[in-house]
Amino acid sequence: MSNATRLTVHMPARSVTVHLPAPQRFQVLSHGTQGPPGTLSPEILAQVDEARHATQKLGSMMAALTDAISHHGGMIAAQEDATP
Repeated sequence: MSNATRLTVHMPARSVTVHLPAPQRFQVLSHGTQGPPGTLSPEILAQVDEARHATQKLGSMMAALTDAISHHGGMIAAQEDATP
């Protein structure tokens, strides 16, 4: 119980120590069959591929937004420079 919380109460006649176990930090789940070491199930590979595509789309969207902000910032700066 090294990860437990310990509470000691001292009273005139005696002392009481209460040990509270620490909360569980992780839980191991298993589902299906296990393949050879280092292999991933087709479902996991599909999720990885989907995440990769989503990341690429997000990167394209961020680049487009950055270009749009730069373009509009440049237009505003040009209008300020042209104002007498």
